Amino acid sequence: MRGYLALTPDELAQLLEDGQISVDTAFVPTTEFKTMNPELGEEESEYILSLLAAEDSISYQGDSAKFSFALAVDLEAAQMGDESEVEVSLTSPIKFSQADCLFVGDAKADDGELTWYAAQEIAVQLSNWQVS
Repeated sequence: MRGYLALTPDELAQLLEDGQISVDTAFVPTTEFKTMNPELGEEESEYILSLLAAEDSISYQGDSAKFSFALAVDLEAAQMGDESEVEVSLTSPIKFSQADCLFVGDAKADDGELTWYAAQEIAVQLSNWQVS
C-alpha cells in the first residue's frame, strides 16, 4: 500500500545514511478515509494524503521550516498497525528501498504545490533543503 511519511531534512539525511528510518505513522487511504471520500479517485486521494504529510513535515520543523517533505513509500502489510482517520501506525522501520519518490513544497506557500523528485535524487538535492 502506498503511504506518505512526513519527514524533516535531518530525517531524510538519517534515512540516506542508515538505509532505514523509524517513524510512528504514515498517511494512507484508510478504510475510514475511503468511506468519507467515495468520490475521490486514487490519484486525488494520494494528492490529499501527500499534502497532509507535507503539512505535518512543516509542523515537525517549527519556525525554521523552509520546505515541506512527503516521502512516498510502498508499505508492506506487516508494517502497518492500527488505523485512524487518515493514518496508520508503523510497526517496523521503513527501508530506503521502499521509497518511491519525494514531494517537496515551499513551507511559506499555501498553494498546495509540491515538486516531485525520484528517490535517487534525494541525496543530490538534500543539501539544498537543509537549514543552514
